[in-house]
Amino acid sequence: MHQSLDQSQANSPSSINVSKAPHSSTHSLVRRFRTVLNTLTHGPLYSIARHRISSEVPLDPVETWTFWTERRNPITEFVARNYPPDFVRRRILGPMLAQNHSVGIESHYDISNAFYKLFLDKEFMFYSCAHFLSERETLEDAQRNKAQLILALLNPKAGDKILDLGCGWGSMLKCIYEVTGDRNNLLGYTLSKQQLAYIKSEVGLNVSLTNFITVAYEEASYDKIFSIGAMEHVRPNEILSLLQKLYSALKPGGKLVQQFFSLEKEKRPTSMIPGQLFFPGSLLSTHSFHLHAAEQAGFKITHDLVDDYKPTLRAWYENLVNNKEKAIDLVGVRIYNKYLSFFPISWRFFKEEEAQVHRLVLEKP
Repeated sequence: MHQSLDQSQANSPSSINVSKAPHSSTHSLVRRFRTVLNTLTHGPLYSIARHRISSEVPLDPVETWTFWTERRNPITEFVARNYPPDFVRRRILGPMLAQNHSVGIESHYDISNAFYKLFLDKEFMFYSCAHFLSERETLEDAQRNKAQLILALLNPKAGDKILDLGCGWGSMLKCIYEVTGDRNNLLGYTLSKQQLAYIKSEVGLNVSLTNFITVAYEEASYDKIFSIGAMEHVRPNEILSLLQKLYSALKPGGKLVQQFFSLEKEKRPTSMIPGQLFFPGSLLSTHSFHLHAAEQAGFKITHDLVDDYKPTLRAWYENLVNNKEKAIDLVGVRIYNKYLSFFPISWRFFKEEEAQVHRLVLEKP
């Protein structure tokens, strides 16, 4: 219906000349002014991403992927990676990191479960890095590989009390239940109301709307704790205290299994500024910081496996493009444009090796 309406307006000279053109021209000028202002205050990466996301028409998928993934001339690359300077980045990120964690989670996840089904794998709905063993594998194959790898690291058994931090749509909890047959000892935490509703209706496992960063844990109450794609939302100043609480919550001999991506070198690269468009209130930490905090909390690090996020991001992008009309019907053009920008921006982020995916096994002696 919207397309036919737009078509009829496009064929009407009076509607173009009288009502549409002035509004369109004014809106275009406002967007350009905001882009210039945002470039000065937040840097070119942020301003360009925001400008493109705010387009009232769907972005071209081929142009969008190329725009974000191809390198520019050295001067442009230098400016993009160094402006704004670090002291300005701290000032920009400060207020964002002061807000409640639920704000960022809800803004990213609580838009439509049906929308996520359009681009995630069909078997698990994993919204985290898959484990591709070859270029011939499908997204479904690779996510199945990831599930098997996490199961091998976790080694769940019937009777183990297991907690999933940031449990997504409950897929990994379901995998564990299928292995152990023990439903009663599984628990998941999420801050997404839509994920919670999905798990209760479709999965039927015990999950609560709980902030795993701030909640109090009962001492020595879990045999195993794990998280997949959740530590990215734990701010640098929260990591040590969280790991200390998780260490205390584990029984002696218990283990903490984590899959997450972390910065390789720089504490606050300029990419953290446009990152606020997608995950407001989140800030990554360096991997060395994660490892040091784990050791400070008392853990013994037994595994640190790395993986490549790029094939997963490309697969999600292609699935979203192939479901363009359904996506726009569900969430609108701007949300579609937001994710169409998010995946190639993230792909370039990993291509430049600013960050890397890690799977850690931390044991409590």
